Amino acid sequence: MSIQGQILEVRVTGCRKLRDTEFFTRQDPYVCIEYATNKFRTRTCTDGGRNPTFDEKFHIPLIEGLRELTVTVWNSNTLTHDDFIGNGRFVDLNYAHLVITVLK
Repeated sequence: MSIQGQILEVRVTGCRKLRDTEFFTRQDPYVCIEYATNKFRTRTCTDGGRNPTFDEKFHIPLIEGLRELTVTVWNSNTLTHDDFIGNGRFVDLNYAHLVITVLK
């Protein structure tokens, strides 16, 4: 079955037990999602620490032959570059609804 033109709904609910990149304050995580040339970003969860919540949805038009979605979590910094926290990949997008709930 062709996925061309179908819409994938990605719901980012939150993260649990993230690696902590801050020493003195709570980290401010956000999530980036990449599919083909499309990039999506959640809001920054200020003081979200290791267990931020987002509850955001993204609608991604699917492209035949491209079935990989990359998720990366970053810590937002004001004076320096944002810190990489972690990432993951979904390699089979045969679902009409994908819920991302745990990222480490």
